[in-house]
Formats: sequence, structure tokens, C-alpha cells
Amino acid sequence: MSLELTDDVLKKIFWSLLAAIFILMVFYTPQYGITGDDVTQYNYGKSVWAYISSFGNDKTAVTGKYLENTQTLYGGFFDGISTMMISIFHPKDEFLFRHYWVMLFGFLGYLATGLLAKELGGWRAAIISVIFLLFTARYFGESFNNPKDTPFAASYVLCMYAIIVWLKNIEAPSSKHTIIMGLAIALCVSIRIGGVLMVAYLGLFYVITVWQKKLYKDKKLSASLKHIVVAGVVAYIGAILWWPYALESPLSNPLEALKVMSSYPLVVRMIFEGHRIDTSQLPWYYLPKWLCIGLPLYLLIGFIGGSALIVYLSRRFKSTYLWMVVFVAIFPVFFIIYNHSTVYDGLRHALFTIPAMVIIAALFYIYLFDLAKSKAMRYALAAIVVILVALPARFMLANHPNEYVYFNEIAGGIKGANGIYETDYYMNSVKQAYEWLVKNELEKLPSKDTVVVATNCIEPLQQYDKLSPVVFKITYSRYYQKNQQDWDYGIYYGRFLDKGQLQNGYFPSTMAIHVISADGVPLCTILKNDPERNGFKGYSAMKQNDAQKAVEYFTKAATKYPEDMEVWDYLGEIYLATNNLQLAANAADKAMAISPLDLQSAMLAGEIALKQHDYKKALQIFGELSDEYPTMEEPQKGMQMARAGMGNF
Repeated sequence: MSLELTDDVLKKIFWSLLAAIFILMVFYTPQYGITGDDVTQYNYGKSVWAYISSFGNDKTAVTGKYLENTQTLYGGFFDGISTMMISIFHPKDEFLFRHYWVMLFGFLGYLATGLLAKELGGWRAAIISVIFLLFTARYFGESFNNPKDTPFAASYVLCMYAIIVWLKNIEAPSSKHTIIMGLAIALCVSIRIGGVLMVAYLGLFYVITVWQKKLYKDKKLSASLKHIVVAGVVAYIGAILWWPYALESPLSNPLEALKVMSSYPLVVRMIFEGHRIDTSQLPWYYLPKWLCIGLPLYLLIGFIGGSALIVYLSRRFKSTYLWMVVFVAIFPVFFIIYNHSTVYDGLRHALFTIPAMVIIAALFYIYLFDLAKSKAMRYALAAIVVILVALPARFMLANHPNEYVYFNEIAGGIKGANGIYETDYYMNSVKQAYEWLVKNELEKLPSKDTVVVATNCIEPLQQYDKLSPVVFKITYSRYYQKNQQDWDYGIYYGRFLDKGQLQNGYFPSTMAIHVISADGVPLCTILKNDPERNGFKGYSAMKQNDAQKAVEYFTKAATKYPEDMEVWDYLGEIYLATNNLQLAANAADKAMAISPLDLQSAMLAGEIALKQHDYKKALQIFGELSDEYPTMEEPQKGMQMARAGMGNF
């Protein structure tokens, strides 16, 4: 961008850019799917509105009996307001209405980021910051349907903006700035108790500002303190106004929420570095590594470079508040590491730190651009930045609306991350799968047919079914238990599968009639069941202890779908039960070739190896399984039996 552009021109460009982003987001919102948290959050919103509208008589939002009890510890503003509006306007598609509400907060994040960047580095910084945030694929993708992290991220950067504006006018604070700051903090805390960090930031940088400006020597200190008290009262009242749990006990319950949420009591199993691991076992570098592989390179380079040169940037832009922006981006990550806080689903729990990173990155590139002594150097730098921005932009355009599964070049893109890290953890691609199935299969069937759709993402599918043009039945089924039920079609997303299952053909399966993918990596698969139902018939026969029939059906199923390790596991179990050890071992080997770390397959293979007195093989199987599931007893027992068989007592 030319340095000769005036502030008036740059200002018009900034607002035009934001207007274009808003129009784009309005158009894009219907294309995003219902997420794994959507139904839970909507239920919480209903309980919050029931509490508010009944003047506290309906205690569902306080007891949390309808969902995970920790939900009551979240502020109820976002979900409560959306439910109130739904009760007023009665939209046909309630979740689309909620997604527009999420989108407004997503847009607020762009707006607040731009305004804060302008406050620190001018309109040029504002424009570049908004562009950088726009092409941060994970932030963009979460801006339409993430009801937890997107509102918090937007309110977090809005708080930063309000606090810095207030601090810049500390010698003559205005009531307007004070009220806005109090309301911004209230909004942040009313979404998530972690917003109290903003109170700590305000206190810390207030002391620093007072010391720098030597306000402690005159009467201006007492005036600013009065304004802080006013802002604190506004923030406190606003924070608990839509929070039933806090309203029940305004002093003790918010403190209890802060204590509990600092170490979120939830265990989720996920893939990290190619291993299935739960949140209680995550290494300290989980979040830093996700930031390194989930953020675009221009942002990583810019933020790291800007942080390293923060002294020079502060001088160049004549703002000591750049230190605050760096601090509010870095401190939460270090606190999460130090406190062993529970994080999962990639970097979404650190989404709120990204706007601050974006601003520092923008100022870093502006600093380098201004430092360049020749046009050639400036053109070269601009070309490098454009190329770096084009990398995630290409991914976003090619894989809309699944932008949030982006991985940068450090991870080898999503192809390099497949089976190594989580991809579509939020079920976004399920909407595309559902729409394809309805249009290409279900609408073509006779209306009298009763169609059964099996799925491992039942809550979103149940909501889509309410507005479906065709009638069908939904049944819940884990992907690795799909032969246990009779169904016609299946919609499955790839979460909770291991590296081998994701990389060796088990998912999406040759049974797939369509696959939703990103850069060729399967996110969600649509299956059409075997017309002969051999897998289901075999399972039914096995449950009836008819081994002969079960083997017959499972053999047919395995012949037609050789990548179905579930069928090989069942064959192995039957052969083992009937003491056909060699056939059992053959079946187990077929399953293990697909995934040596699948719990059921490996336990079966280890047991067969023990029966065959192949203790070395058994020890290897149980040993690898123990490394993958270190808290489980069964692999340890298997290792003990193998060592005993080898005489190593």
C-alpha cells in the first residue's frame, strides 16, 4: 500500500473493507454447519432465558441438570440473548438464527481489531490488521458457528481497545470512555469468566501508566481512580445481569466459577502427534504447537518478529501500549501451560489471543516496510507478504466452508496433518454431507420408503431433520460399530478414529458414495449400506451364538469391504471362541494391518498371540497398546502375561 495515501483515503478504505467483510459474512453464514457445542449452548440459553423471564423461579440454569454441570459456570449473555430473540421473532431455522448472532460477534472481532490497530499505528495498520485477521483461516472459519470462543474472542479484543483508549486519556478521563470500558469488560465476563483477566490487565497497566506519567504527584490520580471505580461497578453489574449462577450468589459464585474454569474438569480423547491421548495427558507444549501449525506463516513470522522488536516498534509508533498488546497475547498461553489448564480441539481455546497477534504482526511489517531504503526492497517485502497471505487464502477459497481445518506449511498442510492432529472436530462438514444425501439420494426415493440414517454426530443431524424435505429415521452409531445396526445410509465424521484408521482406508471406506474433504483429506463420509446387510446379519448371528452363520456372513462382508476392520475383529472373536487359533490370528492380522493401535483389534490380537504361545508378539502388541493407552489396566495385564509366558517373572 502506498505511503502517499492520506488518512482520509485510508479511513475510507478501512470502512469499505469492513462493509465488504460484513456483506460476505451475511452471505456465508447459512453455509456453515451446526457444531458440537451448538445444541448444548442453545439448551443453556433456553434455561438462562427461563430464569430471567421467570424472575429467578426457574432454576434449571443454576442446577445444570439438563447438561454438563460446568455449563452453569459460563456467563449467559450470548446464549440467553439469542434465545430471547428467538422467542420474540420465532425464526423457522433457530440454529441459523443463532449462527447469525455468532456472525455478528465474529464481525465485531474484525471491527475491534481494526479500531485498536488504528489507535496504535494509524489507518494503515488498521487495514492490514483486518486483512491479516480475515485470512487467518481458523479465526474466519470459527466466526460463523462457534458459540463459545468467537464471542469471547470478539469481546476480548473490544476490551483491549476500550482499556487502551481510556488509558490514553487517563489525565482527563471522560465518562463516555469510562462507561464504554466498563460495558466492554462486562460483555467479556458475561460470556466467559476468563474475562476477569481484563480487570487484571487494567490494574496492571493503570499502575504502569500512572508511574510513567507521574500522576501520583498531582490530583489527577484521584480523578482516574473514581472513574475506575465507576467502570468496575458497571462491569460487575453488567457481567452478572445475564448469569443465573452469579445472580444466585453474586460474590461467592463468580469466584467459584473462576476457580473451576481455571482447570476445566473435562476429559476428551483426541489425536495429537499421531497418538490418541486425553486432556489429562497432554504435554505442556500442546497449545504452543497448535499455534505454530494452525496459524498462517505471515502471522507467526510477524508476531514473533514484532515481539522481538517491540522496543523499536514502540518507538516507531510512539506507543507504550504495544507492550500491553504483546502481553495480552502471550500471557494467557503461558498461564494455561503453568496452570495445566484443560485445552482441546486445537487452538480454539486460544482464539481470543489471535487479534492481538495480528496487530503486532501488521505493525512489524509496516516497520520493516518503512525501514526499507529503496523501492526495490519495499516491493520485495510486499511481494513476500502477499505470497504468504495467498497461501491460506487459497485454502480458504478451495475448501469453503471448512476453513477452520486449515494447517500451515510447517504441518505440511492438512494432508500432512491427517491422522496426526484433529481436523473437523466441530462437525461443520456434516451439514454438507446431509444436504448432499438429501438432494442426491433421499429425494429420489419413493416417499413410502422408511429410510434409516446412521450417524456418529446425531445432535446436528436431528436439527437438520426438523427442516428436512423428506422423512427419515436417525439412529446413533459409532463408526467402528456400524455393523451392529440395520441402516440404509450413514453420515460419519472422522473424529475419535486413530492414525491408522484415518490413513489406511478404513475411513471413509469403499462403502462411501460421497466424501466431504479438504484438500483431498476426508472430513465426513456418506455411506450406502450393503444391500445384503452381511455385516449386520453376521453380528445378529454372533449375538445368537450361531458361529457358523456369523462366519458365513462376516466372510462375505470382509470380501466385499476388506478395509472394514470391525468385520475382521468379529471374525477373530468367533474363531478364537471356537478355538480356531490360526484363522483367528489371520483375521486379527487383517485388522491390525489397518490400525495396530485400535483398542479392540490390538487386545484381540494380543489375546490370540497369548493363546498361540507367541509371547514375543503378544508383548510387542500389548507394549505398543500400553504406550497408546497409558492409564488402562488391560494392556499392562497383557504385558504381564506375556512376560510370564516367557519366564520373565
